[in-house]
Order: sequence, then structure tokens, then C-alpha cells
Amino acid sequence: MNYYPSNIAPHLLIIVFIFASNATAKESNSSLQWGQCSIHEQASNQSPIINQPYPDAIYIEADSGTINSKATSKLQGNVIIQKNDVRFHADNAHFNNPTNLVIANGNVILKASKLEFKSNSILYNLKDNSGTVEQASFKIGTQDAQGTSKQIKLLNKDQLVLNEATFSSCPSPNPSWSIKSSKIEINNKTQKGSAKDVIFTAGEIPVFYFPTFSFPLNNNRKTGFLLPSLRLQSDKGISLPYYLNFATNYDATVTLSTHQRQGLAIDTEFRYLTKRHKGILEYDFIPKDKTFNNKHRDYFNLEHHTVVSGDIKINLKAEGVSDKEYFNDLSNSLETSSRPSLQRRLEIIHKKSNWELSAAVEDYQILDAKDSPYAKLPELKLSYKSKTAPKALKLSAELEFIKFDKDDAITGIRSDLKVSASKKWGTDAWYIKPTLSLESTLYSLNNTIGDSKLSRTIPTLTLDSGLFFDRQITMTKKRGKQKYTQTLEPRLYYSYTPFKDQSELPIFDTARTDFSATTLLFSENRFTGKDRIGDTNQLTFAVTSRLQDRESGRELLRASIGQVLNFSNRKVSLPNSKSQLGRRSDLVLELSGRLNDNFRISSTVLWNHKEKLISNYELRLNYHDSRKRIANISYRKLDTELDTNLDIEDKNLSQFAFSTALPLNDKWSIVGSYERDIENKRSLETLIGLEYQDCCWKTRVVAKRYLSSDNVNYETPVFIEFELKGLGSLGSGAKQEIKDKIYGYDDY
Repeated sequence: MNYYPSNIAPHLLIIVFIFASNATAKESNSSLQWGQCSIHEQASNQSPIINQPYPDAIYIEADSGTINSKATSKLQGNVIIQKNDVRFHADNAHFNNPTNLVIANGNVILKASKLEFKSNSILYNLKDNSGTVEQASFKIGTQDAQGTSKQIKLLNKDQLVLNEATFSSCPSPNPSWSIKSSKIEINNKTQKGSAKDVIFTAGEIPVFYFPTFSFPLNNNRKTGFLLPSLRLQSDKGISLPYYLNFATNYDATVTLSTHQRQGLAIDTEFRYLTKRHKGILEYDFIPKDKTFNNKHRDYFNLEHHTVVSGDIKINLKAEGVSDKEYFNDLSNSLETSSRPSLQRRLEIIHKKSNWELSAAVEDYQILDAKDSPYAKLPELKLSYKSKTAPKALKLSAELEFIKFDKDDAITGIRSDLKVSASKKWGTDAWYIKPTLSLESTLYSLNNTIGDSKLSRTIPTLTLDSGLFFDRQITMTKKRGKQKYTQTLEPRLYYSYTPFKDQSELPIFDTARTDFSATTLLFSENRFTGKDRIGDTNQLTFAVTSRLQDRESGRELLRASIGQVLNFSNRKVSLPNSKSQLGRRSDLVLELSGRLNDNFRISSTVLWNHKEKLISNYELRLNYHDSRKRIANISYRKLDTELDTNLDIEDKNLSQFAFSTALPLNDKWSIVGSYERDIENKRSLETLIGLEYQDCCWKTRVVAKRYLSSDNVNYETPVFIEFELKGLGSLGSGAKQEIKDKIYGYDDY
């Protein structure tokens, strides 16, 4: 036989990308676990003539026929024609050797790699890879992609035209969804394709229509319309996104959305990435909001990062809205609608060896005047940490200079310097580490009745020490003997800071830390920020025990208990708050770990020794098994009247949360979550949803009810989402809503 170059595989394999990639910049998740169903046609089991053909050699096999090396060979019965990875199977075929033309009839199968054409008549030229397939069906066995075409024209190795084509990746005799097009043109050289008169159908019902449609043939991004989002929500309509692929390192998306109440909304997103810069810019706006006197409303969010050099970095974060009611009207959750302020911060950071220098400006757009932070114009910080051996003397220094600004409040400049020296002695079994620090703060104030120049200098001494014990444990289980290591880690921590009256100092950025974990027992200052340094003369005692798997090193269980012994009352407090009394703090107990392969627990309990009861506690229990059943329970209670460590007069807090995902069978699942404010006897947020999946598609319907920012009324959005195998999703983000509320939820 003669030998000719051939390259049929690339332009045939193009079919798999026709609608699976669509015009999108987003790739379909092929790793998703879809329900199982039988494929209507198993991959053809015809064997090749030879498993490893000689390059460009043509092999022919048939029950009978005539072979003519200079003209046309006529073949009958179980005909096989093979060249490289191209193979014909047919009842009858004519093969012209000089032209390499194949005319096959009767149950014709044309195979190339993992793609397969079926027809009663195929004309194909093995020399130039051109031909025609009439009334064809095709499929890709590994991805269950299948379709039909009235006529497929193979123009050359790079170009392919499908007329009156349908496509679906649903492996079913009657696909529940499909895409139809009057003409699809493929160009393998440019890796682009286009389609005309595109109709997406669910069953036999048309859902969407596109006059023209372009798409990439690979995973590269391409400018074009993304899948529309049908937002079945109380006041939402349809969103149509358009993707702009400017270059490989920057792109944009523009989305047009209809709102029943507000009108047309336009959301834009621009992303960029270079060697030194990366960032994202979002700008969403409503040109004329019908509920807001037809005024323009907008929101912007900018995040930018620049690496000037290996030592210098620039970070920018800025958000803003046109009006204070923007999130109340357009958000989908209590968390978003109740945001009190939006941050704008620009900072430059220079790190060099032991030093770090930063300069920043920070401002806020205030949405809730009750909780408005100060602007920092500017903020300068310089820090130093000596790099020495672990047991050598360590020196550190922190210097900051901040100008605070705020309307109708005390403003001014605060400069603070803190120097520290520490040294550690010990071995793997014990350690002792004393630290001595001195902090000096200067204020230059405006808008104040008292002195405008204030200062404060306070020393602090801490002594940290601990012991480490461990023992080996062997337990006999069903899978054999398991070896564990159990540790016992007692720790003593002494802290002394003398009292100094600070009641005249303003409060710029200071708050009190919550006394809710054993780690906070070892803080030298019970306040955040620099406006208050708490007076302390206390000793903290705590013990931690861990259970670890010796083979994997994984921590299976951890338990801690600790308490602070105060040798004097704490006098330093925040304005309008009470001083802390009592010689002993609440007893803090923590327990976390794996009860077994399915259960995890995490809890913190504060025991009030004076009242002989539990004052505050938080419990979290998580369950997740191999059948993808999920249950999460959490309960938090904070009783400020009994908490001797909390110096603010606040309302008691009592909250309960539950979430679950429960598969009913292979196709149906229910999901739900519930959060309740027990103290005020009201629900905060409720979510319930239903999921269905089979081998072709998934759908999620989620109803949500959450308390709005006014703490009186409730919003009740409804989300619905369809996800089609090999195509992507149509919907309003129901999956994201479930993920946000159900810990451990994974798409299934």
C-alpha cells in the first residue's frame, strides 16, 4: 500500500468543545460527581486490524471483494479500513487507492481517537482529510457527549462545518437537554468556532435563543456572552453577562441585570495580573433607580497589590457606595445589609532584614453613625526584631505615629513607642522566658475641653514558663493496634503592669478583648489598640493535653483548662464601663477533636466559681460521613452579668445555629440551615432547599428568610439554579448560598 500523511484526529476532536466550553471564560467542572444512568449506546467494540499500525500505512480487511492497487477496490461484508488512528467499519465500501477516497455505505462507523461518527453513508478522503457525512450521529465515549447533524462537511484538517446539528452531554436515549444550531463552523487552526440560530432546549421546550454564538475550542478564554442567569427572586429578573478577553493577563465582565423594583442594573468587573501588579476592580451601578427617585446608584470595590521590589510592597483596598441604603436595598443577607462602614486603605510596606517600615492612609465611608471608626491620616509604623539564636537575648521595638480624624469628635495625633527585651532558657522538656517592656505614648489633641497634650509611660513584666510530658499509648481496635502519643503541658504565666490613671486619654481604636479562650489567658494587655494599657498583677495557670496519632502525627483530641488569679482589682477601664473585680477569673475549659471518623467537636466553657454555674459557653458539633450526610450544630451563650472579665455593660447573647445536608437517595437531597437569637426570641436567618441530580443535570431550589438591617422586617429571596453536565450552570447562585451556610457542604 501507499503511504500518505494524515491528520484527521484534531479536527474531529473539536466537537467535544462546541457547547461544553460555550463562549465562556469559566470552565465546566468535569470532576463533579453526577448520578449514574445507563448510556443508550455503548462504545462500539469493533477491533482494529492492527493495534500499532505503521505510520501512514493503509490497512484493509473485508469478507470479500476485489483489490485494485491502481484503481478502485470494492469491498463487501465487515469492511475495515485503517490509517493511523482513523478507522472505518462498514457493510460495503469503495476505496480508490490513487486518490485515497473512501465511499462507505451501510452501518458506517468512522472512528478517530475517542470520537465516533455513525451514518449510512460517509465519503472521506484519507489524503487531504476532507469528506461528507450524511445524517450523522456522533459521540465522545469518555465524556458521554453526543449529537446529530443532518450533514457534516470536513473541509480539511482544520475546518469543519455541521449543518442542522444538535448536541448534548447527557448520556440518555432521550436527553433532558440539548442545543440546536442551523450551522456550526469550526476552525481548528485558530481554535475558534461560531454557530448560528442557537436554541437551548429543556426536553422539547426552547428556553434560550441566540442569533449568533462564538466559542473557543480549548480552555483559553474568549470574548463573548456567558450563560445567562435566571434569578428567580422576589425582585430579580434575568442577568446576561458578557466576557471581554483583552489579553491573557487581564479581562473584564459586564453583566446586564433586570430588577423588578429598581430597573436595569449594570455590573462590571475588571481583573489584571502582571509580573509586579495584580488586582480587581468592581463597579456596579443602576442608572435610574425607580425606587430612589430615578437617581443614579453605584458601588465600587478596588483591590490592588504591587511588588515594587523584593522588599517594598503597595496594597490598596477601597470600597464605596452612592448612598447609605444601597446594601439594604440590594443585598441578599443580613451580614451584607448591616455593614456599618466601608474601608479605604492605601499602604506601603518596606521589609529589610530585622526592620519593617509601613506608611498608610485609612478612611471609611460611614453607613451607620453609631459605629463609625476614626480615619488614619496618616499612619506610620516602624518595627524592629533582632534575629538571634533561640536562647539568646531578643530585643524588639515598635514605633507608630497616627493622626486620627473624625467629624464631631476629639481628634489628634498619637505617637507610641514600645521596646522589649526577652530571653528564653530551657530544653525540650521545659522552658522559662522573662520579658520586660516599656511603652510610652504621647497625645496632641484637638476638639477637647481638657489638656491637649497628654502622655503616658508604663512598664510591663511577664514571666512565661512551661513543662512538657508525654507517654505512649497502644489501643487494640478492629483494624489492629493503634499507637498514640498523649501529652501533658502545664503552663504558668505571670504578668505585672502597674496602675496608671488613663481616664483622660481618648479612645481612638481601642476595645476590650473577649475572654473566651485559653489563649487569651496569656495576653499581657486585655485591650486592643494603644489607648488603654490594663493594669495587671496576675498569675495564669493552664494545662493542655493532646492525643496524637504516632504514625500520621495528626492531633485527634485536645483538652485545656485554665484560670487567672488576680492579686489586685483591675482599675483601668473604657468610658461608660465598670471596673473589673474579683480575685479569680472564670475557669476556662476547652475541648476539641475527633470523636470518630465522622464526628468533630469544639467547645469552650466558662465556669463562674462564685455563682457555681456556667456563665458563658460555645459548642460546635460537626458530622460528615461517607454517604455525604452533614449536620452542624452550634450554640453560644454570653452572660455579661456573671462575666467578671467583661467590663462593658451589654445585653446578654444567646444564639443557636443548625445546618444540614441530607441525601434522600441517589438523586434527591434536602439542605437547610437555621439561626436563632434565643435571647430576643427571634429567628435571624432560615434557609431551606431541595436538590435533584441525575446523569444529565442538577437543579437546586433554595428559599431564604433573613432579618434585615432594621432588625424588624424580613427579606425572603428565592434562588433556583440549573447545572447541565458539560455545559455549565444557569441560575442565581443557589449553590453558593448553601456553601456559605452549611459547613462541610460539597457539591454532590
